[in-house]
Amino acid sequence: MFSKFSINQRMIILIALAGSVAGLIAVALWTQQPDMQVLFTNLNGEDAAAIIDKLKETKVPYETTGGGSTVLVPSAQVHDLRLQLATQGLPHGGGVGYEIFDRTSIGMSEFVQKLNYRRALQGELARTIAQMPEVERARVHLAIPERRLFANEQDRARASVILSLRNGQLLTKAQVQGVVHLVASSVEGLQTRDVTVVDGHGNMLSSTAAADETAGLTNTQLEYQRAIEKDIETRIQTMLERIVGLNKAVVRVSSVVDFRKVETTEERYDPNGQVVRSEQRGQEKSNGVNGVSGGVPGVQSNVPPGTDLEPAQTSSSNSATKNETVNYEISRTVSRIVEPIGTIKKLSVAVLVDGLYEPAKAAEAGATAGEPAKKYVPRSEEDMKRIEEIVKKAMGYNAERQDQVQVVNVQFGFGPEEPQTAAVEAVAEESKPWVPYLRYAVGALLFLMILLFVVRPLIAMLGATAAAPEMAADAPALPASVGAVEASLATGPDRAQIIDLARKNPDTTAVVVKQWLKGA
Repeated sequence: MFSKFSINQRMIILIALAGSVAGLIAVALWTQQPDMQVLFTNLNGEDAAAIIDKLKETKVPYETTGGGSTVLVPSAQVHDLRLQLATQGLPHGGGVGYEIFDRTSIGMSEFVQKLNYRRALQGELARTIAQMPEVERARVHLAIPERRLFANEQDRARASVILSLRNGQLLTKAQVQGVVHLVASSVEGLQTRDVTVVDGHGNMLSSTAAADETAGLTNTQLEYQRAIEKDIETRIQTMLERIVGLNKAVVRVSSVVDFRKVETTEERYDPNGQVVRSEQRGQEKSNGVNGVSGGVPGVQSNVPPGTDLEPAQTSSSNSATKNETVNYEISRTVSRIVEPIGTIKKLSVAVLVDGLYEPAKAAEAGATAGEPAKKYVPRSEEDMKRIEEIVKKAMGYNAERQDQVQVVNVQFGFGPEEPQTAAVEAVAEESKPWVPYLRYAVGALLFLMILLFVVRPLIAMLGATAAAPEMAADAPALPASVGAVEASLATGPDRAQIIDLARKNPDTTAVVVKQWLKGA
């Protein structure tokens, strides 16, 4: 049967069959391929090579992506492999640690021992810092000088830390200072001022933290100020989203916090509140007459005769003395006032609110059939005033502090059907346990399509080709040319043969009949 086809038909059939078989094999292999999941990512060259060697020893299938920095293994073995490799100290996380002393040789010199100790200390510090969730990789470089005999000749130890942060992550000033103190406390003779921390782009992190402290605010004060702003933002955001919708408002808060320690001592006197404290009074009065009628008694007898004595004069006195002293105590009040630290001096709040979206007519928005467009409608002034009052209530607005509030209605650029963020999509993907089974469904669908659109048409074509010779053998030979049809009709066959001949060759029969009519 196959030999009766032409060469082109044979080639088409062979290519179709070969493609079908190859497609079935590919689908079968694809469905049997294990679901690969990330074992480790962001590996350096040494860790990636060591992990791949261990996987080869255990004969575990693996794949590498990202230039070899990411290793994928079957999802069913991810957790077991992580535990097994962790017991062997993999991945190291960059550099070597104290395990370098597990392999020591007898002939190792003192210089090599010191060098290995420095390498181990750098590696251990890098591993410790890399455990921070914001840090992807860390490298530590130590410059430890040799000990000198005199202290004034001793050089200072120095350290440099390079941090590669994860996408979208930032370190706070407190975290940077924590890294600085961690390194300084781990190296003998190292001071915090001699530790330099930079990020993967070469930006200084330790100097920024030190500058903030010298500017007058410590890390604790900065964190306290940011916590206040974050708390107010959250309160306003959650309240507005209940009114305008999810992700339809953006709130930013800026605060001025007074961290001064103020202590006031006040002393007041009330002149109207005087009272008598002490009173002292004294009074003296004298009244009498003093006179002498003669000499002093006993003198006359002692005076010689002929001597005259002056008579004694008489005097009278009358005196009065009065002393009075009154001490008053004025009312006195002493107050000692200590103002709390960290009071809010001023708040500035900016709020962006999205508008409304209504279905627009196709003529207005140019929407195609089946895809209705959305028309942006700004919010009314009454709504904006109401939102502003809500914001003031939520932030604790105080006019005496000269607080500022600005609420603006802007178009966010998308309709109510807001696309999910990358994080939400990632969580959604993780919450779909049926995703691994999707490949089996796709494989079955491809298998059915090959059967229906390739194999089945080939079988039908072969069956039709096999039946054609049998039908040709049973039916009389029908000429296709005009002359042959005219000769056949002229011989005068029976009616059934004429109808069958006209049905098989309608165009040729029509030409013959037209020629007959013209000749008539």
